Amino acid sequence: MRRSGGVRLVYDAGAEDLPGDIAFLARFGVPEALLRQAAARAAVHDTGAAEELLALGFDAGRYWSHVADDLGLPFFGDLAGAEPLSNAGLLATDAVRFAASALVRIGGATLLVLAPRADEAAFLRWRLAKSPGLAERVAIATPETIRALLSTRRQAALTHYAVNRLVRIMPPLSSGRARRTGASGHKALVAALLALALVAPIMTLNAIWLLFALFFLNCSYWKLAAAFRRVRLLRVEPLSEAALPRYSVLVPLYREAAVVPELVDHLSRLDYPQTKLEILMIVEADDRETVAAVGRAASRPLFHTIVVPPGGPRTKPKALTYALAFARGEHVVVFDAEDRPELDQLRRAAATFRERPELGCVQARLAPDNEDSWLARMFTVEYAANFEVLLPALADWRVPLPLGGTSNHFPRAILERVGAWDPFNVTEDADLGIRLARFGYPSATIYSRTYEEAPVTFRQWLPQRRRWIKGWIQTAALCLGRDISPSFRLPLRQRLAVHGILSAGVLGLLLYPLSLVLLAIGAAAIFGGAYPPGLPSRALLALSLGNVAAVIVAAVASALRGIVAARVAHLAGHIPLLPFYWALMSLAAWQALFQYWKQPFSWEKTAHGVARGRRAPAGHLPF
Repeated sequence: MRRSGGVRLVYDAGAEDLPGDIAFLARFGVPEALLRQAAARAAVHDTGAAEELLALGFDAGRYWSHVADDLGLPFFGDLAGAEPLSNAGLLATDAVRFAASALVRIGGATLLVLAPRADEAAFLRWRLAKSPGLAERVAIATPETIRALLSTRRQAALTHYAVNRLVRIMPPLSSGRARRTGASGHKALVAALLALALVAPIMTLNAIWLLFALFFLNCSYWKLAAAFRRVRLLRVEPLSEAALPRYSVLVPLYREAAVVPELVDHLSRLDYPQTKLEILMIVEADDRETVAAVGRAASRPLFHTIVVPPGGPRTKPKALTYALAFARGEHVVVFDAEDRPELDQLRRAAATFRERPELGCVQARLAPDNEDSWLARMFTVEYAANFEVLLPALADWRVPLPLGGTSNHFPRAILERVGAWDPFNVTEDADLGIRLARFGYPSATIYSRTYEEAPVTFRQWLPQRRRWIKGWIQTAALCLGRDISPSFRLPLRQRLAVHGILSAGVLGLLLYPLSLVLLAIGAAAIFGGAYPPGLPSRALLALSLGNVAAVIVAAVASALRGIVAARVAHLAGHIPLLPFYWALMSLAAWQALFQYWKQPFSWEKTAHGVARGRRAPAGHLPF
């Protein structure tokens, strides 16, 4: 701690026309040219001059030390020995986010430690003039110092909040609560069907077959309609520098030390005013290699390291929800460790939110940029169909989007209103897209891509796919919940879309081997002329074959359109190989179903940095 001299009642600025939050620095020998440069940038960006000064490289400790000198207050370079007290009724999350003040006890004395804005500093100066004794109870510290203290001493509260926020406030919408309450209703339904099968097996078989046929008929409709729908791109006007909102980039990392340097290099080049941007590197406390790698590579003021305390569930959504308490941006976006977003993506998302303020999420398009193996190429074809064709169509219809796990942009206020990410759902993206729709917030896609790494080996691909499908099962189970409040229930059309895309997608993978048998029976009945006894009617078989054919046609059409849009049309020869890829996905689906019952919240980490020869992201297109 360093104590300044007497209280100064007025600014003694060297240049009266400079903004008040930096004018006084001229008296401490800071070059006027630097101060004027900061003031000019502040006028362009509509930010504080002090923020721009720090972005230009001025040391934050030195700035706040001069603030303390100007006010005649002590300055704390660190608060290592301080114990935080109750902070004026603020939630722990709000106290950490704003980090403007902390009531602390140091050596038996109680102090209010502040990082005041310019207007707050003027008020504080007036109070000090009225009550000089107040200087013994107030001190100055940097916002980072205050935030570090609060985050360190409030870890238990922040962790509890991250884990229990959704399950306590909206239990029917949390996978954690749904799994703990069991599935007695579903067990009763299965028992009833088994009993009915014993009494009237043929009738039961026909009834079940009909239900499945109608269920997949709904799936066929949405898949076919999306495959052939032409979506008009939303044209938006780029925002001025002053109109751009503040943005928080959340980057969850776990065992990613090898890719951190390249990731930091790319994110450092994002085309966005740095005084309106913060990048939160979210690491696990026991992942020492990644923590060290982030410390070495992300040393610029733009980057902030958020250390998530150990404890279950060890999932990406839990880490994201923990870190959300530190995010100060009006908008939030999530990028993964291997992501390379187009550099103007944040500007495009911000312009889209300005054009359509009712949106709860903007999803960028994901595109793998490596083709190291057959699996990587098939993965690229799958992504092209999903992000270039299916999701834009669903967004155009204003039905819930099963979001991708990265490059999702949110207004932070809306994200917090809907409960943020579910720490118990292992595909938190799809779950959050549906929950946004429950609150009445539509999602949209933008014509901006994020390039990421496709799995190269089967050993890398299988755990990732298994986790995704397990999360889809969790999300589909929530959609079948009976105790959801009427105000949160989706309209019929949206429910049909969710089950036609998400639920049918999971069930279709589980029944994929049976569909091959069905095709063989159909071919025998058509070309052999003999209909096997004991099967449902020819009409039901024809309806089922029609569903299979529709899904195949939709898959081929979506893949063709997608690879053309993603500029990977040379992979067209891989489209006939989709049935073999689906067989692998079916294997993953059955393993995911087993895991859903045994280890519902376990997170299987995908290894990154395996691919070689990744393509550089293409240059961004004009608005």
